[in-house]
Amino acid sequence: MKQSFTPAQTFSLLSIGKRGVGKTVFLAGSYSELHSNTPKHNPHTFWFECQDSEVQENLEKINSHIARTHFYPPATIKITNFNFNLKRHTLWGIKTLCQFRWWDIPGEICDLCNPDFQEMVLASHGCCVFINAHALISEPDYVNTLEEMFHQIVAIASLIAQHRLKYAFALILTKCDLLEPGTVTQLKIEQSLQPLISRLDTVQANYQKFYSAIPIISMEGLSALRARGAAEPLLWLLAQLNKHHHFLTQQNLASGVAQNLFVNQLLLAQIQRYIVSSSLISISFLAGIVFLLFTFGIISITPERLPAKQQIQILLQDKR
Repeated sequence: MKQSFTPAQTFSLLSIGKRGVGKTVFLAGSYSELHSNTPKHNPHTFWFECQDSEVQENLEKINSHIARTHFYPPATIKITNFNFNLKRHTLWGIKTLCQFRWWDIPGEICDLCNPDFQEMVLASHGCCVFINAHALISEPDYVNTLEEMFHQIVAIASLIAQHRLKYAFALILTKCDLLEPGTVTQLKIEQSLQPLISRLDTVQANYQKFYSAIPIISMEGLSALRARGAAEPLLWLLAQLNKHHHFLTQQNLASGVAQNLFVNQLLLAQIQRYIVSSSLISISFLAGIVFLLFTFGIISITPERLPAKQQIQILLQDKR
């Protein structure tokens, strides 16, 4: 079948979350889940295609570590870029829906005071926010440790709202396979997240919550990630970005803010010119009316230099 050569949008996705929250496992699980569905058996399957061999090798290292040790990989210690094409197998061939760059960021770098993190925030089009759902339930103080991260997310969302940019947040609750299933557990999670949710609602941010469970299972002596629905947050996020940027010029956070500031300056200059022009026209119009009134003797100017007595005399003469 023929490959689609339609130019695709390229998006940069930010990942925010504390060390060990499961960002790398989430990406590996999402990739594995989509590749486990063979396109031949499902003509509408989505999958991620690595753009280079280095990305493929990094993912294979993660899977090899899990297969060999039956443990999740260690926490990320440096910024790692994963570049993918999002593809879909259709009845008319393979279509590239978009390209995206995923920044796997160590938890301690996720700080707006960090210059490297600032650059990634400004270059991003969307964001995955990772929160440890198990810690949220089992550790009473865990939600307090998230307050700084919540502030950062709301600061980004406020900037987006101020400049009316197209940006989306996927709130991903990880390690849900360790939780007791049930409504009570979900209510506790929702209550803990309320400080963040209420602030995002206030600025009308585009966001959605996802519950992620990616356990390790053993089959025939080999261990692997069992991911079901793991890729849903990424697919939703990319769908939102594709929808918003399909008919518009693609903008990241920095270019969108800069363009809006430029547009606002142009609008301000136009408004100022309009006010000046309107004022000149109004003055000219009023001057014309006054001239006509004088011409027909409807009004006259009373000389201010004349004594008050003479002014009265002039008025009396006019009445005659």
